[in-house]
Amino acid sequence: MSKLRFYMAMTAAKLSAVALRLLGRNATYLPGLIALKNCKDFIGFLQKPETLICVTGTNGKTTTSNLLNTVLTHNGYKVTNNSFGSNVQAGVAAALLLNSTFTGKHKNKVAVLEVDERSSLLVYKYITPDYLICNNIMRDSLKRNAHTEFISYVINTAVPAQTKVFLNADDLNCADLMPQCKNRTYFGVEAERPEELPKGQIRDVCYCPVCGGRFAPDYLRFNHIGRWHCTKCDNKSPDRDYCVTAIDRVNHTFTVTAENGEHTFRLINDNIVNVYNFCGAISLLRAFGLTWEQISSAFDAGKLVQTRYDTLDAGNFKVTMILTKGQNPIATSRVMNYVSTCEGDNKCVLFLVDDVEDNINNSESTCWLYDCDYTPMADEKIGRLIFAGPRCKDHYLRALMTGIPKEKIVLHETTADAASLVDTDTYHDIFILYDNYRLDEAVAMKKQFAARGEVKA
Repeated sequence: MSKLRFYMAMTAAKLSAVALRLLGRNATYLPGLIALKNCKDFIGFLQKPETLICVTGTNGKTTTSNLLNTVLTHNGYKVTNNSFGSNVQAGVAAALLLNSTFTGKHKNKVAVLEVDERSSLLVYKYITPDYLICNNIMRDSLKRNAHTEFISYVINTAVPAQTKVFLNADDLNCADLMPQCKNRTYFGVEAERPEELPKGQIRDVCYCPVCGGRFAPDYLRFNHIGRWHCTKCDNKSPDRDYCVTAIDRVNHTFTVTAENGEHTFRLINDNIVNVYNFCGAISLLRAFGLTWEQISSAFDAGKLVQTRYDTLDAGNFKVTMILTKGQNPIATSRVMNYVSTCEGDNKCVLFLVDDVEDNINNSESTCWLYDCDYTPMADEKIGRLIFAGPRCKDHYLRALMTGIPKEKIVLHETTADAASLVDTDTYHDIFILYDNYRLDEAVAMKKQFAARGEVKA
């Protein structure tokens, strides 16, 4: 009976995928949802690819999984991935079934799957990753992810012991994950080591899980990302197997040092968060079997996915679009910090972050704003800060509490025509920070700016 349900679920899911393609809607997890509704053990019946790579963690999952997919594809591998759908159970099911025959036989030898942390118990119950990379474990939406200890518990409970894991050594929440997995590789960043501790940022690492003593930082990049040691016992941040030891922002390269020497790669994006993502991906790709040259060649041709980061050069002004995850305070803080460090003496920032989907039959939580560090927006090189959308007044209050002068803030309760508030004769570096659910509005703004600059978007 179970096998019959599987075949019925596969047929229904495949037919729905055909219908979606005819409607021009390829980016959806609906086929996976239909399959699971008809057969809850659907993923378990599917034949798995020879090599299964999973990516998890609070921030950087999509960037890392897309990078892995790009490098492997560049080197001739046909890769199954869920970049078109979602990273929850239904998205994973959709990716696997769409690359399987009606009998469940998988067509590709390699799969790279982004897996939401909370979905771990539902996904790893049916699949055993050969490789799993975790970029970080950070404070995230309280409504979705509760707290870091809860997420760590879910991952630790779900991941099979035989999986080879790749962990951020500079994040103690991440480095201590999955103790049952003995094949462990650590990565991190030593380049541009900060000399001062960042001020006014939340910390999710304070006390040693071994003895209960207080952790002390050797240095911190942001929040709890850095190097730590316990003041009472010998517990400390683990040594790195792969480490970024140099970042050349002029020539756009970075150097990774491993056991067998130094290797230089093109710097696709200079945000330090992405430098961590790049190093983690490289460590996994080496374990997979690619040579340094194969990885470097793919980096030379690679770029970040446009839904995460995109730019427009319109002659006398430049527009940069950056995904900024609502209700994710550390990710949002890092984007604001990145904007403040970008070139330009008179910047304008359009802020479209309100997680509008949470307003549907619900009440959106705004407490995450007070875990955010708005200090970078006070930079004098940011001349105008435009908060647009239904939560603009909440952002305004938070910005004022940070000490940002109200004279440089503009409020606009809709996003549709917010681009018209930007004077491109005055502001030559324009940043659009947009939530997951505001991508269409952000793209529309980019097109409006392109029309003003008389260039193609």
